[in-house]
Amino acid sequence: MNRLNRIKVSYLSGLIALNLGMSANVNATEGSQAEANSDIEVIAVTGIRGSLIKSKDIKKGSDSVVDAITSEDIGKFPDQNVAESLQRITGVSIDRSGGEGQSITVRGLGPEFNTTLINKRTMATTSGGRSFNFDILASELISGAEVYKTQSANLQEGAIGATVNITTFKPLAIPGFKATGSVKAVYDEMSGTTSPQFSGLISNTFDDEKFGVLLSLAHSQRDSRYDEANTAYYERTDLTLNDGRTFDDVYMPQNYDQIAQTESRERTGGNLVFQYAPMDNLTFTLDALYSKYDVDYRQDILAHWFEENKLTDVTLDNNRTVVQLSMGNGSHSDFMVRQSQTENQLKAFGFNADWDLNDTINLAADISYSQASSDPLAGMTDTVAARPGDYSYDRSSGALRPSIIFNTNNSSNGLTAGWGDRSGTQIDDEVLEVKLDGEWIVDSGALATINFGVLYSDRTFGSTDYSTKWPVPVIWGDNSSPVYLDPNLFSHFDADGFLSGGDGASAQNWLTFNSEAWFDYVTSDEVMAQLDDPAASHALLDQYGTQMYASPTAYEVNETLNALYADFHFDGYLYDMPWKVVTGIRYVETTSKSKGNQIALLDLVSAPNEDGVVRAVESEDYLPVEASNSYDNWLPSLNANIEVIEDFIVRVAYSKSITRPELDEMSPLSSYSGGHLNSLKGKGANPLLMPFTSNNYDLSLEWYYQEGSYASVAAFRKDISGYLETEEIQEVVSVPSGDYDYKMTRPVNQNDAQITGYEFAIQHMFTSLPEPLDRLGFIANMTIVDSDSSSSTSGDPLPLVGLGDSQNLILFYEKDAVQFRIAYNNRSRFMQSKPLSWRGAHYVEDYAQVDISGSYDFNENLTLFIEGINITNELTVKTAEYSNQVLKVTETGPRYSLGIRGVF
Repeated sequence: MNRLNRIKVSYLSGLIALNLGMSANVNATEGSQAEANSDIEVIAVTGIRGSLIKSKDIKKGSDSVVDAITSEDIGKFPDQNVAESLQRITGVSIDRSGGEGQSITVRGLGPEFNTTLINKRTMATTSGGRSFNFDILASELISGAEVYKTQSANLQEGAIGATVNITTFKPLAIPGFKATGSVKAVYDEMSGTTSPQFSGLISNTFDDEKFGVLLSLAHSQRDSRYDEANTAYYERTDLTLNDGRTFDDVYMPQNYDQIAQTESRERTGGNLVFQYAPMDNLTFTLDALYSKYDVDYRQDILAHWFEENKLTDVTLDNNRTVVQLSMGNGSHSDFMVRQSQTENQLKAFGFNADWDLNDTINLAADISYSQASSDPLAGMTDTVAARPGDYSYDRSSGALRPSIIFNTNNSSNGLTAGWGDRSGTQIDDEVLEVKLDGEWIVDSGALATINFGVLYSDRTFGSTDYSTKWPVPVIWGDNSSPVYLDPNLFSHFDADGFLSGGDGASAQNWLTFNSEAWFDYVTSDEVMAQLDDPAASHALLDQYGTQMYASPTAYEVNETLNALYADFHFDGYLYDMPWKVVTGIRYVETTSKSKGNQIALLDLVSAPNEDGVVRAVESEDYLPVEASNSYDNWLPSLNANIEVIEDFIVRVAYSKSITRPELDEMSPLSSYSGGHLNSLKGKGANPLLMPFTSNNYDLSLEWYYQEGSYASVAAFRKDISGYLETEEIQEVVSVPSGDYDYKMTRPVNQNDAQITGYEFAIQHMFTSLPEPLDRLGFIANMTIVDSDSSSSTSGDPLPLVGLGDSQNLILFYEKDAVQFRIAYNNRSRFMQSKPLSWRGAHYVEDYAQVDISGSYDFNENLTLFIEGINITNELTVKTAEYSNQVLKVTETGPRYSLGIRGVF
């Protein structure tokens, strides 16, 4: 570590020892003080308490509003997943995939509003946008993470919510030889399977600690299952039954599916770091990060699609929701199978040079490259077998699971082939970033230091949709009779207590099959010979088969950034009260180019015998289309704090920040339809989107009343402009026959929004309780948020998407060889998607999860540990406009781990 870096983090010099479980002898170097202090021993505080003390000190010593989590030791992060650890921080909530944390929401702002950096570098991601998918990164590779809730000029722009910086281990920060490893077995209660996980790290320094090498590896496998009762949406519509009865303005469920998904997740990752410090004032760091994350799943589905023309009876409740219905007139139940494989990869490389030019100036140059890809491989199959028969659906009891009565005869005779196709999306993301940062210790009056720097970034995001050229029914043509499936294709699926964590009734057995065998059969010579036009169907099948093809509508977005910044650090005393002020400005210029291919609108011609109606003349081939956009932003910031009494700090902050639109919203593709001249419509993305801008105000009161303990209260407000809405906007389209007014459905920067909130947190380590309770401690925090948007109609205010309160309560105990922790996290109800003209908003109900962990140290080298995730089997529930309009009930079940960790 260079001299200036030692000055900047002097208050952390002992904390590295806390984190790594090492002790150090501090030897003074000057005068008589040296002799007096030469044999002082720093006592190491390790484990949970050491981690929390370090996190507290990072928060206290920061110039801005920051919360942090740190590893308790090398390879020992607080949770199985980085996102699940971040949710313990005040104001942070997570979204889950398959029961694992995947992305974060901070202060009510969703993943797209938050920036995630790794070692202060932007990483490519497989999310399809800008948000980072945390499930691709093993927690064992991480040393800590800081969540910056207020902005400063040196922080990379792009976050209205928060900037998260994840740090990895460096060998010169761990002098000498260090090795650690863990092996554990993970039991998934839903699937009844046990899977292995292991991780390891080895680090060593050489040549009087001038050269260091570190290698860390982590591998995990998880076989899981989740159950889901699924309704896509409740449509607001008018119903007319076949007997002539009408029901106006009702909420009609579109479907009811029972989905049992079995899944295998395999993740392998590693980090390799070389460091060389040829002189005390110069350090070179070369590092590489790799992660491969494969997700394979299979869905066995019992599906019922509610077609209005087959309804024979309905019952409405008081809010005019259909709670009972009967289907006849040629209805059928569907047995569906979806099979999917996805391969995700992240590769990242970086080089850093840190140089103290002299006693007052430090320069740090950094260049990094990352590439992320998501490959759908053979694609997700969507295959259907139908059994003719009437059925009824009943949700009138208010239970989470409705009852459905259908033909439960599990005979595999008489089933017909329905829809069959494959689809998937290939995502590629590349980021090249070059930075030069500097620090100048001015030490002139109140001006202490100046930080400055420049950044260049080049990012290219590409998305390609894949699908079968023609689904199976199209290959068959206008076939006049159903195609019956071979009974030997089918087997019985035992749902084995489907969604047992929720009340209500569910079918527990239905038929299933293999998608590939289904495709083989329906395209066999035996079936093709039965079709009305076998020759035409054979021609289509021979030409295209049932494999996937890349869509010509693939698009690519390239974005370049040029930024420069300066931060000015002032400090001093006001009536013996130490104060600090950091004020700065960041300027950034953004240029984007979007290009792709689409069927082009060539002209509009009058429809024969139809007054005022035009027909679209389109190109026969896909034609290239591209669009460019550029803008610049000046982003001022101010962070100030004063220690009004010892260990009581008041912070105020102001900043202007931006969040750029999601990359997938910047596609250049549009489509235009014909129709009546007064109602021409089209849809598309919007490559000319501008960034959201926000003026942010923060006030924080923090009391650090004893070692490892503090209490804080914070208030914040964000005034956001340019909030995106998908709207119908008027556009003029020019073609050879003239100019035409179109109503185009696009995302546009249309609305303003204001978010206000309060955060309360306390972390307390007991010191006066009698043994053995004297090593207890707890963390409690909560966030309350509210919003107002110009998109809300008068008298009908709507929250912003993802905005909701959250609460955490963590009880921990650590004494001698024993550690134990129980964590409760609750995310209150929030709106997941906005209302549309034909349906209401969609909401996620309160979700409360309880996790536990514990360990026993056999000695200073060997530890036995246990972990439990979602031990109360909390269900995820999504609803529509009214609480009884249940859309999804998902059960992922608890997970338990037992393992052993060694440190040498």
